Amino acid sequence: MINFRKGYEPNNSKNDLVKKLQKILDIVYNDEQYYPGSFHTDTDLSQVTDAIFQILFNEHNKSVHIIIDKNPNNSLDMTIDKIE
Repeated sequence: MINFRKGYEPNNSKNDLVKKLQKILDIVYNDEQYYPGSFHTDTDLSQVTDAIFQILFNEHNKSVHIIIDKNPNNSLDMTIDKIE
């Protein structure tokens, strides 16, 4: 016999897994430009602004974590670290 704590739904983790897998499939099939882990070389400030606008407003996300690296030749590399 299996008992669950009152108020605990065992399928919550399954639903989270389904959502994460669906997000991966959306990235693969829709060929999104900005996704967690995407790396963009030789970007400028307008591309950084475009990425923020696309992720937060067009895709309706709540936050984005971006890493900006300055190269020796003064170009910028951008990594989209996390999207929530």
